[in-house]
Amino acid sequence: MNYFLLYFFTLLIVFSTIGYGFLLSRIVNKDLIKFNLGYIGLLGLLTLTIISYITIFFTSHNYAHNLILHFIGIFLFIYNIKTLKLDKEVLKLLILFSILFLGMLIIRNHDDFNYYHFTYSYGLTQNKLMLGLGNFQHGYKHHSSLFFFNSITYLPFIKFYLFHAVGWITFLFTNFIILKFILQKKNLKEFSFKLIFYIVTFLFINVKFARVGGFGTDISGQLIMFILLPLIYSSLVKKELKSNLDLSILLISYVTTLKSFFILNFLFLFSYFFFFKIKDLIKYFLNTKSVLISFFTISLLISINISYTGCAIYPIKQTCLFKNISWTISEKHVDHLSKWYEIWSKSGAGPNNYGVKDSLIYIQKFNWVSNWYKNYFEYKGYETLLGIAVIFILLLIIFYSKNIKPPKKINKKIISILYALSFILFFEWFYNRPSLRYGGYYLFCFFFFIPFSYFISRYKLDYERIRTSVVSLVIISFLIFNIKNISRINKEQNMFKNDKNNIFPLYYAPIQTFKTIELEENINVYIPKGDGCYVTKTPCVGGGDGVYAKKILGFSAFIRKNK
Repeated sequence: MNYFLLYFFTLLIVFSTIGYGFLLSRIVNKDLIKFNLGYIGLLGLLTLTIISYITIFFTSHNYAHNLILHFIGIFLFIYNIKTLKLDKEVLKLLILFSILFLGMLIIRNHDDFNYYHFTYSYGLTQNKLMLGLGNFQHGYKHHSSLFFFNSITYLPFIKFYLFHAVGWITFLFTNFIILKFILQKKNLKEFSFKLIFYIVTFLFINVKFARVGGFGTDISGQLIMFILLPLIYSSLVKKELKSNLDLSILLISYVTTLKSFFILNFLFLFSYFFFFKIKDLIKYFLNTKSVLISFFTISLLISINISYTGCAIYPIKQTCLFKNISWTISEKHVDHLSKWYEIWSKSGAGPNNYGVKDSLIYIQKFNWVSNWYKNYFEYKGYETLLGIAVIFILLLIIFYSKNIKPPKKINKKIISILYALSFILFFEWFYNRPSLRYGGYYLFCFFFFIPFSYFISRYKLDYERIRTSVVSLVIISFLIFNIKNISRINKEQNMFKNDKNNIFPLYYAPIQTFKTIELEENINVYIPKGDGCYVTKTPCVGGGDGVYAKKILGFSAFIRKNK
């Protein structure tokens, strides 16, 4: 029964998400409907994010809210599928859904899931927006729209057991986008830069990111960035301005809601200034609805951040309203944590009380590089490099040819500009937060994927060889993905076979007893008696000392007494 519930409700959420993607497409630009269901699904993630941001100001994301929301989504899905006659597309999506479904089956999530992902998400299903929750504990300071999407998957029967689904759903849509392109006869015959880039990406993400339960808040955004660069490349090659640029703006807006540093990827849009007249671009930006929706989305994101921490972008203290809002976390605390995150990402601190001396000097300039290389890159970096090298060697063997196609000047110019922009973003990442999980995987890969894809695309091959090779690579990739997940599941089962909370295929989420802390104006918070919050009354906190509560404009607000 649990297998059926997980499969059915995940499929329901996928279809509902696509339904909302069609809605946004019709609002922004009807030409977006021509894109495949993977892109429409990603637009649906943005639409549901916007809706969840708005509704949380008025109501919790409880069963009633979510049932109504997804009923509308399913209706939109059925209407558009019938109207556009996309039955075959849905069948292909169902097949891919079933092939990748093993990735949804987990017992234990990543460490941060217990720490704050679940607590943050579950709280949204129990209460409407609360102000100043960041004054209680670390997790409430870290916003991601992933938590809001989690909360709208809270439905009868399946309850909160889809709180890890958004990563897998993004993975599904990304795979669908890539497969639709690399399996088309026309694209195989052209054997272009875009085809090779997608093949390399497909192999990398299905092997590297096979453990969906460990995605956290930023891997979903990085998956989307992998398919954004070919989208922009295609737009520049075909000299199409509107549809592809609309889609690019909306996708970057969505990934920005996952992690704020993704907003820097708007830099990729500067590539359009090299190929289109400035007056045409100005006219476009002044008339397109995608720009308005992007501003609206980021405005909502800022509003949510301010609601939790008093900072528009936490932990950038210059964006915090210390003197204007009573529930803002203290300036000293924001300044400390801002430096701490940088120290952590540069391997200056870690588990078991590990930390370097003179940490503030350590993070300046490039003082940290040698220690970072030894403690981080020799493990995570080499592992990623090895994976990339294996893929490159495999593709060189498969696609090698003595016949070389003459390069097109326009393609070379586009690739050079995109590579230059990628390098700028790569350097910014490396200098400020050189951890692959903090938006580094895709930039690190771009550094190698772009020149490699250009190099391989110059080979001249016959269609049958290309088709056979690509189909074989797809099958091998899916086999590796599922073998890795079967191995992981067996390992988890052996590890937790005697644990009473093991209800596989649903993940570990024990019900906790709690202590009620009564604050002012009949506002309560709850402290769990067990390990972490998990399933307990919300807002679940570590303690109520030093914080008082009051009602502000109908919202419960938590204010630190001594800042």
